Amino acid sequence: MVAVIAVALHTCGIGSRLVEQAPVEEIEAALTLRTVTLEQPDENGKLLWRLKAESVTYSPDNQKATLKGLNGEFFQAGETIYTVVADEGEVRQNGETLFLRGNLVATSKADELVLEGELLKWQPKEDRLMMGNFPDSGFSDERKASGTRGRPEDDSLAESSGGSSGAGSTSAQTAAKLTVADLMAAESSESFARPPIRGYNPQIEAIAQVVTVANKDNRVELTGGVAAKSKENPWMTFESENLTWFTQQERIETNDPLKVEQYKDKTYQTVSDRITGKTGQVNLTDNIVTLNQGVAFDSLTQPLKVQSETAVWDVEAQTVALDKPVNIEQPEQKVTVSANQARLDLAKEVVYLTDNVRANGEKNDARLVADTVTWQTESQNIEATGNVSYQQATNPEISMTGTQAVGNLGQGTFVVTGNESGPSGEGDVVIEFVPGEDL
Repeated sequence: MVAVIAVALHTCGIGSRLVEQAPVEEIEAALTLRTVTLEQPDENGKLLWRLKAESVTYSPDNQKATLKGLNGEFFQAGETIYTVVADEGEVRQNGETLFLRGNLVATSKADELVLEGELLKWQPKEDRLMMGNFPDSGFSDERKASGTRGRPEDDSLAESSGGSSGAGSTSAQTAAKLTVADLMAAESSESFARPPIRGYNPQIEAIAQVVTVANKDNRVELTGGVAAKSKENPWMTFESENLTWFTQQERIETNDPLKVEQYKDKTYQTVSDRITGKTGQVNLTDNIVTLNQGVAFDSLTQPLKVQSETAVWDVEAQTVALDKPVNIEQPEQKVTVSANQARLDLAKEVVYLTDNVRANGEKNDARLVADTVTWQTESQNIEATGNVSYQQATNPEISMTGTQAVGNLGQGTFVVTGNESGPSGEGDVVIEFVPGEDL
């Protein structure tokens, strides 16, 4: 009887081989075996996958094998790349496609990546492992019986998923946006009607609606409202509609809007700094965030609001480099500054501005123009050099020009000096004083 079942499995197109089995305890019309190991080799005889199951049932009508209570391994070039456990599974397409469902855990041996979810599709010849909330054509009989949504028993999952991008786009449109709060909840509760995929390694942890892994490239595509956080200091979170995580290169990147926040401690309760942009990447090794297009950086402790088209934030060094025109606002002090380039030293609370620097303070309606400016944001002290021009529009109206200036933009007080080392008259300070009617 075992031989008959093995031949039936091969004849139906499963293409897998039974390598060991316990005595048959029960034989039904659907042909059921207990405690079975299935293997699928490629054309060269190298294993693509191996699954051990508590039971395997072959259905002649649907020409598929259904597994219950399983664990196993996925292979690439003869080496184990993932170990998996699941409640149930199906073998299809001559063994070239596996569907697994229920309490899924897939663990990568190379980079310690762990994926947890409810539905998995493995296509070894395409080097594609997909998990998440994509349309599942498998297990429809059980879903219909329990009143949940099912799909006809066909191979439409391959077409409907359309690869990682298509599946991610569909899920992103229909699923609620995930946030960092959802990520925190996913660690300790089952608050989702259909839980998102949770993935983590020693560096970061993330949730998404769909996760697609290309093992050869060490690339993990997360789509459908992605939220992630670092698992070590500096404590950061990342949110985007789609993220690509290169696990070996320790880098994440996206062509969609990205928000990165730094927290004061590992409780993830208080945000200290926040940056957003339309595209960006994060070097997880050096903790460097690079964002482009419509970049906004908020230092919430000072506070400062910064806008530019590019920004490179070195989180550990606590610096932000802005190489394109930048506007900076300090709302509490009612001060605004602009320049063609700037660098923020968040630890020292100093901003270095270069090229076409313009600073405005509400006090005395003060306006400063210079080539370079060093601005201490806490004290509001400013040092300016090169083509300095200071104007005070309130009564009395004053205009001064020189080569250097020191003062306080918040208080509207400045001292402008000339260049003493220059030729006679070159560094003279020019002052224009316009007294008001009451003077």
